[in-house]
Amino acid sequence: MATSRHGAMPRDLLLVRHGRSEGNVATESAKTGDHRFVEDPLFRERSTMHYRLVAEGREQAAAAGEWIRSWMAAEGVDRFDRYSCSPYVRTMETAALLDLPGAEWRRESLLRERDFGAWEGLGRDRISELFEHEAAYKTRNRYLYRPTGGESLGDVELRVREVLASLAREMEGRRVLCVAHEDVIWAFRYRLEKMTIREYLAEHDAGAEIPNGGVVHFTRVRPDGTLDDRFHRVRTVTPGADADPPWRTIERPTDTNEDLLAEVAEYECLWGGDA
Repeated sequence: MATSRHGAMPRDLLLVRHGRSEGNVATESAKTGDHRFVEDPLFRERSTMHYRLVAEGREQAAAAGEWIRSWMAAEGVDRFDRYSCSPYVRTMETAALLDLPGAEWRRESLLRERDFGAWEGLGRDRISELFEHEAAYKTRNRYLYRPTGGESLGDVELRVREVLASLAREMEGRRVLCVAHEDVIWAFRYRLEKMTIREYLAEHDAGAEIPNGGVVHFTRVRPDGTLDDRFHRVRTVTPGADADPPWRTIERPTDTNEDLLAEVAEYECLWGGDA
């Protein structure tokens, strides 16, 4: 284990998004105008905490487990040093269906799904209809906007920061596996890759996503096998589709004074621009 001046992070951190769930089916169908799932009384009565995986989601979880076991075998790893999962039913089901021998799971509430408050279970058209002002406000403040009674993406990021602080204290140089939700995994990326809000939103606008059953793998291991003192590379795996996806080096760029002012200049002064 090599001590890192950046917080003694794990050697490998694997983040698994849960398989396709009842909630995914309902909300994705609603986006196309099909409201039969979101309006199903049984669905409406079910808490977001209790969504189960659908058949496709169980297959995705099994495929993710197969990929993880293959990676472990290639690395000569018998087990992870920590297994954590969100306490929501769909993540617990995914964790179990990874079928990792000897896994001892910790339910970590900080990994729970983003809380969408009053928007939970509604399609975008219904949100626009019922929360017209809020929906308009969100378009101007996508990262920091909180639905009524819910969380912003920034709120989720703060939760993830606490998880990372715990890993830095307890899991230096070890291997950690977490099963969580898409927005939570994006928050890990945001923190660990030092993304700006603009970069984060640009990736979403370009259609980037973490697929159900997908694995985001951070490692401190450089291509030559030596250890960086913080996470050096990241890759996103879609088990069954790309067994060996390419790694991307984490750059963590900084800005000069000129860089900051160039972005500032994109926004015309409304008043007092000549001051």
